[in-house]
Amino acid sequence: MNFVSIDFETANPKWSSVCAVGMVKVEHGEIVDEYYSLVNPEDYFSPFNINIHGITAKDVANTPNFHELSNQLWPWLADSLVVAHNASFDINVLRKVAGKYRLKAPDFTYACTCQLARATWKDLMNYKLSTIAEYLNLDLSHHNALSDARACANILLQAMKYYQCDQLDEMAATKGLQIKKF
Repeated sequence: MNFVSIDFETANPKWSSVCAVGMVKVEHGEIVDEYYSLVNPEDYFSPFNINIHGITAKDVANTPNFHELSNQLWPWLADSLVVAHNASFDINVLRKVAGKYRLKAPDFTYACTCQLARATWKDLMNYKLSTIAEYLNLDLSHHNALSDARACANILLQAMKYYQCDQLDEMAATKGLQIKKF
C-alpha cells in the first residue's frame, strides 16, 4: 500500500491562508519519508487560529509562501493516493491555495481517514483525530501539521491491518469508503 497523508494549518478562516503543511509518504505499508514546512500565508492571523495551532505571523515572517513551496509539494502528490483526516477540509485548502496563486495542482485521488474510522471503529464517542489517535495509542502533537499527517497515515495503516487487506480499493468496496479524484 502506497499513499501520502497530508495536513494543513491555516492562519485564519480563509482556506487559502496556509501557514503550515505536513506530509507523510508510505510505501509498501511503511513510512519512508516526511515533509514539514511553515508557510507564509501572505495574510493575517486570527487569534482563534493562533489559539488552535500556536503559529503566529512572526513564526512565518521569513518562510516561503505556498507558491514557492509548490514545486517541492507537487511531486509528493502527483498520481498518488492522498489521505487526510477530514479530507474535505484539507483538499479544499489545497484547492483554494492553488487557486490563490493560480497554480495547476497535480492529478491524484484522495480518501478520508475520518470516514474510514467511522466505518471501522464504531463505538468511539467522536471521530476527531485526537480521539482516534488516543484509541489507537498513536503519538500526536495535535495541530502540528506533520504530527497530524503522521497520525492520519497510521490510522489508515491500522485500518488496513484491522481488515487484513493491503489495497485501499479492496476496503473501499466493502466499507463504503469513497476514493475521489482531485
